[in-house]
Amino acid sequence: MSARTEARASCLHLVAGSSREALVDCLSQAAPGDSLLFLDAGVLHCLQPEFRLPEALKDAAWFSAADLDARGLGAVARRAGLQLAADARFSQLLRQHRHCLTWK
Repeated sequence: MSARTEARASCLHLVAGSSREALVDCLSQAAPGDSLLFLDAGVLHCLQPEFRLPEALKDAAWFSAADLDARGLGAVARRAGLQLAADARFSQLLRQHRHCLTWK
């Protein structure tokens, strides 16, 4: 007799809050295969000197270009080498993941 195991479905984590707790809570639940999208006030995390993503999630983290530009942070994010997401990329990320969680 063998137990049937189902693969974990990937999740898009929307980090919409600038609080440290929003980021810590998100990272505690994010797993390889997931993606992170920093939007709204969540883009402010890029300004924190202690901001670090786990290696397994670095290539899966995106920052809303519109929200960065609205806060005058577009150039800062580009110099830092962050992956920027235009609206079209946001739509792709939503289609790519079965689940979506918002952290605020």
